[in-house]
Amino acid sequence: MSGGPGTEFRFGVNEISPEADWPERAREAERLGYDTLATTDHLGMSAPFPSLVAAAAVTTRLQVATYLTNASLWDPEVLAREIAGTDRLTGGRLSVGLHAGWTGSAGTAALTPQDKRDRLADTVDVLERLLTDPGQRPRPVSSPRPRLMLGVGEPEELELAARRADTVVFIGASLPPGKDFVLLGPDEFAAQVATVRRRAAELGRSPELNVGVKRVVVTDDRKAAAEALRPALAPHLTVEQLLELPTLFLGTHEEIAEQVRHCRDRYGLTSYMVLSSHLYDFAPVIPLLRKG
Repeated sequence: MSGGPGTEFRFGVNEISPEADWPERAREAERLGYDTLATTDHLGMSAPFPSLVAAAAVTTRLQVATYLTNASLWDPEVLAREIAGTDRLTGGRLSVGLHAGWTGSAGTAALTPQDKRDRLADTVDVLERLLTDPGQRPRPVSSPRPRLMLGVGEPEELELAARRADTVVFIGASLPPGKDFVLLGPDEFAAQVATVRRRAAELGRSPELNVGVKRVVVTDDRKAAAEALRPALAPHLTVEQLLELPTLFLGTHEEIAEQVRHCRDRYGLTSYMVLSSHLYDFAPVIPLLRKG
């Protein structure tokens, strides 16, 4: 199973600004040592696939990804075309992240959460069929298809990801109706990870485990930083519980590096996505982990 002590980490940055200069952001992410530059998929933000093509055009090593494509907004066959075309234009550097979607459009307003989860499962089936079909045009460069990431939180999503995902993306938070997200506690997060790992092992699979990091705070006082964040992000948790979470990186760069290692050992996480607002805050941590 993934996540042993010798496992190499992968780090990405998720650009969420609708006004982002994608070529410049891509150059900086590659220069700083990130493995992946990703984009989200919300109305009102930059169109995901053209943005990734622009990022790949000015870099040589950097992978690009959707983090995460809202399956409720896309016809699966149209999405397959976009994925295949983008994979070709990026030289096979595309990973595709999918999620059932928390937000939508006027056309998806009537969908229930279960409808969205069903659509996600159907989209995975259609993409697998079309992207691996030798007769389908356009054909992706990646073989047998671009890497598939699935964002999870609900039990059905955990099962789907264990069966189908190359990378399982743990959201690590809930989104109550009409409110901002609320972080899961460490035990609840650990239970989700254990469910995926157990089911994947039963199927003879070992997907990469990823989490989206919500905040990076470089500080000499981890406890004070956690206390300051607690009212907005997790009022139901103690400071000690916040410090156990993989969704918050708090401390000096050395302490954050140790926190990443701890999360690998406790949760099996080897892949992390930080927000673009923390691009420079987290970057000094990367060489600390690459050297062992």
